[in-house]
Amino acid sequence: MDAAGSLRVGPDSAGADPGPVAYARGGARPTVTDANVLLGYLNPDRLVGGALRLDKARAEAAFAARVARPMGLSVERAAWGAHAIAASNMIRAIKAVSSERGRDPRGFALFAFGGNGPLFAAGMAESLGMSRIIVPPAPGVFSAFGMLYADVEHHYARTLNRVLAEVDPGVLTAEWEKLADEARRQLRSDGFPASRIRIRRAAAMHYKGQIYELTVPAPDGAFDGVGIAALEEAFGVEHERTYGHRAGPDEPVVLVSMQVVGQGVPERPRMPRRLRLGGAAAAHAASRRAYFGDRGWLETPVFGRGDLATPRRGPAIVEEYDATPLIPPGWRGRLAGEGAIRLEREGQGEKHGHTQDRANGASDSAPQGGGDRGSDRS
Repeated sequence: MDAAGSLRVGPDSAGADPGPVAYARGGARPTVTDANVLLGYLNPDRLVGGALRLDKARAEAAFAARVARPMGLSVERAAWGAHAIAASNMIRAIKAVSSERGRDPRGFALFAFGGNGPLFAAGMAESLGMSRIIVPPAPGVFSAFGMLYADVEHHYARTLNRVLAEVDPGVLTAEWEKLADEARRQLRSDGFPASRIRIRRAAAMHYKGQIYELTVPAPDGAFDGVGIAALEEAFGVEHERTYGHRAGPDEPVVLVSMQVVGQGVPERPRMPRRLRLGGAAAAHAASRRAYFGDRGWLETPVFGRGDLATPRRGPAIVEEYDATPLIPPGWRGRLAGEGAIRLEREGQGEKHGHTQDRANGASDSAPQGGGDRGSDRS
């Protein structure tokens, strides 16, 4: 709670040590993980496959003393409030890369990864008006997989700040080639042969008098009058897509900077096309009580990812080693291609049937709301 007596989540993190109160490592301040244990979403006996046992009683005592009693709430309502505030923080991060950039999140599927992303995804999607979620296999280590496959990039730029129509095309060609040569030299020193080096050009521009610029791809090769006209048209299209309008042909376009991205494409490791999918282990309960806000406590089936080969309606909890996808009431989940889980909001699939599976990332970094297992917000 803050000085005004309001419930606050973050930005401080309890980290992995001492971690949440439930870790029983000396942490005293309730965290989001403690809240999710109290809400029944996380199994205290099976986190990371049972390697980490959580002390639910400690978490409950901490929430009662520090949050519930001071606010006059039950422990579950206090935990639900913490869960909702954490989701709200992540929703703001998604809006920053969608609606605040002129993109309607309802036209996207929410891509939920990280240790916490799949647990929060459905509630976030509802608030954003989204109706579909994709949870990839091994979501808790999704970013680590990405590091194995990611290209090495070096970024270079030269500031120009000149009206595009007044720039000599030959100057543009020469300057972009200088930047590209610098990128190639760096990538060769990184160990990449010429066959694995890629060069991309871009240009940051704005209309004269504007403060913020937009960056668009720039064509390869030598520039001439046609190339400059094409670059100006690409900027106009991007401006209209982002802001809903474009200026007339007489409005000067300013080339703020010329940019080059040099990519080194590594030899990528071979990965199994489909990860082995586990079902619910017989050793643990097939269901448990979980709290869903105004719906209260509901007996909630527990599944493994492989069990979703048969579509399941919420409420349901999917227990995995590295994450806990949650299917709340009003959602259904099924196994899709490559072992991904596809969640759909009931009654919304047909309405948004045209929606493309583009990704608004519920990232596994804490500010975007995925969160690794070893850290938490308090």
